[in-house]
Amino acid sequence: MSTPLLQIRDLVIDYGKGESRFRALHGCSFDLEPGQVMAVVGESGSGKSSLVRAVAGLVAPASGELLLDGQALPPLRKRPPETRRIIQMVFQDPGASLNPLHRVHAIIEEPLLVTGYGDAARRAVRVAELMEMTQLSTDLARRRPRELSGGQKQRVAIARALAMEPRLLIADEALSALDFTTQDHVSRLLSDLRRDLNLAMLFVSHDMRSVRRMADDVCVIEKGHVVEQGAVSDVLYNPKSAYTRLLLAAALNPRAALSDPRLAEALENGEAVSEEALKGVMDIIRGGALMGDAR
Repeated sequence: MSTPLLQIRDLVIDYGKGESRFRALHGCSFDLEPGQVMAVVGESGSGKSSLVRAVAGLVAPASGELLLDGQALPPLRKRPPETRRIIQMVFQDPGASLNPLHRVHAIIEEPLLVTGYGDAARRAVRVAELMEMTQLSTDLARRRPRELSGGQKQRVAIARALAMEPRLLIADEALSALDFTTQDHVSRLLSDLRRDLNLAMLFVSHDMRSVRRMADDVCVIEKGHVVEQGAVSDVLYNPKSAYTRLLLAAALNPRAALSDPRLAEALENGEAVSEEALKGVMDIIRGGALMGDAR
């Protein structure tokens, strides 16, 4: 049996020390195979970003194990260049993650320069390949981030992340800062890249529509605890946790999809609803009102 690309074992993440210590993640475990997409979902503050930042080396776990190809994965500053190359990250706000003074070609070229990739001519060819791969027109190469749309900025961030041919891409709410139409375009791009490059991906989101399109498996986190985990088809269509059902309900347009106006009002206002009331929501979800077209 082959070794998973990434193994997470009983991962615990704390912030602060002593009496001020806050536990952001209370033990999380799963495997990620080459080419597999694992969605990590939950509301803001649930601990999902802390989990993937630990994988990226930006947060040091309090306990537990992170293994890459069966070998311990140290914090970022202690990782050898090859390990850094394997894991790349796309952040939520593309505007904040791109140097506003640099032009697009220089932003994409930066990791190639840092790692000594070829001469100027070879790097130029690679940048052009990456722009084509991420559906960026060549006339954008001389522009600065302020001259780009939100979707174009995120495509530049994706192109930069792919420059060193990673095997694992972390997308930390990479769609949430984009408008609905652009989210659709970028999620399709990520799906195509995953297929064409055999990329494994940790896809962090609170949007179940994007999860349905992007992921093979899903890990649901509530207040730092994993409350549900499994194949997307199982978790999204037959959720066991009330919290998962609420996340699914929140993905609906309640006034348009629900016949009970009191339930619609409660969902819009973030109020708790009963298990009995949620049965109607699940009937709608299984009927396809949430998921739309199949992947």
